[in-house]
Amino acid sequence: MAAEVTDTPLSILHVLAPADVGGLETVVRTLALGHSAMGHTVTIAAVLDVPSNPFVEEARDAGLTVHVIHSPARTFAPERNGVRKLLSDLSVDVMHSHGYRSDILDIGVARAMGVPSVTTLHGFSATDRKARAYEWLQIRAARRASAIVAVSVNVAEKMLRAGAARSRVHLIRNALGSAGTTLDATTARQRLEIGPGLRIGWIGRLSSEKGPDVMLQAMTHLADLDVGLSIVGDGPNMAALTHLAEELRIAPRTRFHGRMPNAGELLRGFDVLALSSRTEGTPMVLLEAMSCGVPIVATSVGGVPDMLSSAEALLVAPQDPSALAAGLRSVLADPDESVRRADRARARLLAQFDTDSWLREYESLYRSIQPVTPTTVR
Repeated sequence: MAAEVTDTPLSILHVLAPADVGGLETVVRTLALGHSAMGHTVTIAAVLDVPSNPFVEEARDAGLTVHVIHSPARTFAPERNGVRKLLSDLSVDVMHSHGYRSDILDIGVARAMGVPSVTTLHGFSATDRKARAYEWLQIRAARRASAIVAVSVNVAEKMLRAGAARSRVHLIRNALGSAGTTLDATTARQRLEIGPGLRIGWIGRLSSEKGPDVMLQAMTHLADLDVGLSIVGDGPNMAALTHLAEELRIAPRTRFHGRMPNAGELLRGFDVLALSSRTEGTPMVLLEAMSCGVPIVATSVGGVPDMLSSAEALLVAPQDPSALAAGLRSVLADPDESVRRADRARARLLAQFDTDSWLREYESLYRSIQPVTPTTVR
């Protein structure tokens, strides 16, 4: 018997419980658009406890097919039943899950139906007991997938230490995808409603793992500089962070912009991008900053050192406001050297984070886990 090699289009189902916006959501949208353009049939199953959200609307506006599975946060049956129905109705060739909930609940559904499955582990960000419990369950579920994609070396190593078969773990770093329109500095500042002067940008979810509190504390070490901070994003810690800015007496120099659509367009409005995360996978905001030549100061956590070296950005220790402030001070004090680092970062992006290669790598992985179709050898 010999295996039949085929390049026929695949039916791909992405499953996730999407936030309004985020790196995971950007990866899913980019994969779906890219593989659709390559001729595959791509469907997104979005598990929500509301009728829709910005991720769903933006994906549909981009021409993607999205099925919303209504499943309240503390119930499991509606999600599993919905995924089971889609796998059957769409004759899915591969189910691709993203995020702890989808991994825990749905990899087993695909396995029971004989549908090959891929999970992309976008990074581990547990900072409390409850999140660590979910992470433990996700790791156990991910080991049952046909293939496991780690977006950084540290994620791959964690899965191997947890007992995942080496043959199933694949290192595929994120790619930027279509960068879209990037506004010039003047237009970006007008959109942000900020005036002239030095400006630090911070973009992300306002939650503990992203370290926005560290960024605020770092601002207290820059009190002698005429520099402002723009925090773009929303999340559960918004109220607490606003209060912290008042306590630290940096509120007059800090602007909380909330969630802004296509925030990556605004990066040129900043003199430097700060990433203060406690944990990370492969942050999409860094890829966006690399693309548009904005200097970067980032904590050396997770997959960040896989993306950038000291030649391309200033990397500092996590949870150290003074170290973060020192990095930011250095960038602002020497803009010429900062531009040179940013230019090297952009060159690295073009060389190592090519979107077409990334899409083909995922496509090849999808094909590699398809059941072998025997043919008769004559």
